[in-house]
Amino acid sequence: MNVLEMHIAWKQGMDKVHSERDDQFLPQEIDIELNRAMQRFIDQRYGKNNIYQEGFEQSQKRIDELRSLVVEYEAPVTYKEEVFTNRIWADSFQLPNNYMYLVNQRSRIFKDNCNTVGFTEVSLPSTFYFTFDLQNFFVRELQFLDEIRMVGTGGQQALVWEPSPQLIQAGYDPSQFPENTTALVNDMLANSQPGFDIYWQEFGPLDFPGQFIVVVNTDTYPWVSPQTTLLQSVDDQNVVQGELQILEQTQDLKRRVPTGDTTKENVLNRFSQQDDIYRLLKDPFNTTTEKEPLTTIRDSFIDIYTSSIFIIDTVKITYIRKPLPISISLGYDCELPEHTHQTIVDMAVASGLERTSDPRYKTQAAELLNRE
Repeated sequence: MNVLEMHIAWKQGMDKVHSERDDQFLPQEIDIELNRAMQRFIDQRYGKNNIYQEGFEQSQKRIDELRSLVVEYEAPVTYKEEVFTNRIWADSFQLPNNYMYLVNQRSRIFKDNCNTVGFTEVSLPSTFYFTFDLQNFFVRELQFLDEIRMVGTGGQQALVWEPSPQLIQAGYDPSQFPENTTALVNDMLANSQPGFDIYWQEFGPLDFPGQFIVVVNTDTYPWVSPQTTLLQSVDDQNVVQGELQILEQTQDLKRRVPTGDTTKENVLNRFSQQDDIYRLLKDPFNTTTEKEPLTTIRDSFIDIYTSSIFIIDTVKITYIRKPLPISISLGYDCELPEHTHQTIVDMAVASGLERTSDPRYKTQAAELLNRE
């Protein structure tokens, strides 16, 4: 069912006959309940916090309930540090921004038949980005502005964001501030123009509470410069400018293997807890190997540990991604498979009944357990 049908099903589940109890909830509040229910649904199916004590991929039912969120991602690693002198090194792989739960991880390695693999350190390019606060940057006289542009002193211009057709079709009106704020924010995050990615508060090592982060692809726009390029929010009467900032990456090196007799091979990684990793690395029977590199997870990174006989090139993960939020204002439907939608609606209805202290909550909760 689409988002409108989910809202109708919510109304049907919440209402007693002719009571119109659901009128206590605004459409935005129904979206919140549906998204909470969707997250609970994902958590129950991924973990073992359910009556069958079965996690993801332990039954065909579980596989089919989350299959639309299972994706793959591969990217190069960056050099982190030398852990033990001339013996153990660490590289880091940055998790994608829509990452939620890890399913598996593997590495592509360089090796030379158990011989020492030499390497050189090379610098990675810097990341260019803007930051801005929505209300101070994109609102004038209690009205949203029209678009966001990047402008260079040589007359170059590039559109960063403008309202998408979906947002306009959903009834977006710039004069409806702050009512349209949630719809506008979701549209900015999902519909930036080519060459730009917009994030909220966090991107990799960047952390700007209450700020949007606009990351610029310098391959698409090679003319960007921190001294001459500005970010503007504009309409017919107003222009607001923000300065381009440059990020010197905290992990700005990569180990490059010299050409020679090295070969590439794909291997599975072996996860270790943080409090065990150094003990395992020192243990000759459990240390990291070219057949099974040891890894740990911290913040938004996977750290991979190597010895002198192999080097990590890329890491590839399979993971469960964050779904787009259900939103009637933007027309965003639930991204989970169709057969799960009624269950998510029923979970949201049960939560709504509990919040209104409706005695039907116990009946609804019992029905959900039978369906599980």
